[in-house]
Amino acid sequence: MSGTMQWRLTVLAGLLAAVLGCAFPLHAQRAPLPLGTINKKAVNQLASCPAGYYPGMTCYQGKVESCPNTDSLGFTYGYENPVGGILGTIVMFEGGGGTTPYKNSAFAQKYLQSGYQVVYVAWNSDWEFTNKNRGTSIKYAACRPATFLSYIYQNRYLGGGMCAQGFSAGSAAVGYSLAWYGSASFLDNVELLSGPVFSDIEQGCVVPHSSKVTVCDAGQFGCNGAEWPDGPAYVGGDQTAVGTWSGQPSCNNGRTTTSLANSTWKQMSIVDGTVNPSFSYPQTAMSGWLCSNVNVVQNDTAAQGNFFYQQFTNSRQTASFSVGRVDHCAGPEGVPEGTTPQGVLGLVAISDSMLSSCVRRH
Repeated sequence: MSGTMQWRLTVLAGLLAAVLGCAFPLHAQRAPLPLGTINKKAVNQLASCPAGYYPGMTCYQGKVESCPNTDSLGFTYGYENPVGGILGTIVMFEGGGGTTPYKNSAFAQKYLQSGYQVVYVAWNSDWEFTNKNRGTSIKYAACRPATFLSYIYQNRYLGGGMCAQGFSAGSAAVGYSLAWYGSASFLDNVELLSGPVFSDIEQGCVVPHSSKVTVCDAGQFGCNGAEWPDGPAYVGGDQTAVGTWSGQPSCNNGRTTTSLANSTWKQMSIVDGTVNPSFSYPQTAMSGWLCSNVNVVQNDTAAQGNFFYQQFTNSRQTASFSVGRVDHCAGPEGVPEGTTPQGVLGLVAISDSMLSSCVRRH
């Protein structure tokens, strides 16, 4: 090989290394945000579970404390073990403020029958509030579900896969836990239904509205199904909730929002435009499930979810990855009742994905 050819190959290799070096650190995280604490000695068993918990669960009350910039917040959690050996643990987060346990019991039934321990949790007040019934940053408030996940992993998990499933705002709780609080260090699989809805809060709140986005654009990594349009703006009362949780009541309330409010919303988003959140979870499998309902009714969940899923561009970032289009949903977020492009009922597709991917990788 001539000296000139060697020099050219050396330069080419250097350029390739520089490109790769620039591409992948975008998914790195400087340091996870600190978790709070849960005093094991102060977690007390209840005589019976409150209404809404899966039949047969054993319930406990506790409190998340010491999350930076937030007040302590109480919670009730319930768990149930399957008959026979345990293949893993699945923690389930409901939407909204998370003050009720997971409502769709069909998932828990299938997971228990398949050999998995199931955990429900409900918060004493909306987990998105930072101080009693006031909010300043949903990102800071997300320390609570992240701390709870860590507590279950350390104190209730009995081996096998350690996994989580979140619906709507519950999917955002899991998204924050992965991107900002280091939960990818122990979560083996996550199923994210109709969200994460706080992926880019600025895009959901800003007035004038942001343009519609193309969900699962042609060639987008991991997508199952054809693309479709959706607007990221919070609607149907969600804008009022997000305005209260974020401490910025101007969220999509009809008046032009200020640059301060816009930047505040961006800074508390899962995808905040900086290199600080992590989108590299090589030992965590992930599946997202988004309603299309193009000709019926939509809200922000597909567009918001897509802001998060667009951060994943190659197979090295996760153990496995998919984003599923779901048609004919029951309302704008009812993915369990919809169907996949292959004609599979959403509940079946989601639960099958969980059961095939909730295996120990850590």
